[in-house]
Amino acid sequence: MRAALFRQMEEEGLLPFAMSAWAKPTLRDWLALTADHRGASVLLRCEDAAGRILGCGLFTRQPYRVWHFDFTAFRAGFSAAVQQARGGLAWMFGRQDCTSIMGVCPLPNRHAWRLAEACGFRILTRLPRACFYARKGTYVDGVLVLCTREAADKGQQPRKSGAGCGFAAP
Repeated sequence: MRAALFRQMEEEGLLPFAMSAWAKPTLRDWLALTADHRGASVLLRCEDAAGRILGCGLFTRQPYRVWHFDFTAFRAGFSAAVQQARGGLAWMFGRQDCTSIMGVCPLPNRHAWRLAEACGFRILTRLPRACFYARKGTYVDGVLVLCTREAADKGQQPRKSGAGCGFAAP
């Protein structure tokens, strides 16, 4: 399943965004990134009722019961990206020992940090030159975002898209 997620990102041209720190991300890079090291990471996929994959979220354990979150919506799931991400957050808060979830979005990727805000993340600060942006071969500022369970519950309600979404760990 992990390989299938990578191939779908590759086919849809999403690798430069999903794996922006790699100049030419490979399946080997993806498998290393998403490998579960003794419960330190969780990879979720979001599917519609027909089993079509709409997106995936990677959560990585950090100190202090904090998890780091990376999310990719596939083309078929773009309209339900907020619903998917919020579902992933709810899944994690409901099943893991988790006080908060954080992320770092490259500043040029406005879609990422706007999606984070719509899900209840707060922008904490701008991190100068924190993210390597492989497509341009340079470091760009990052946006540090954080979400608590309470903030996720109060996050902006997503638009109704008609796309149902179920989560499962591959």
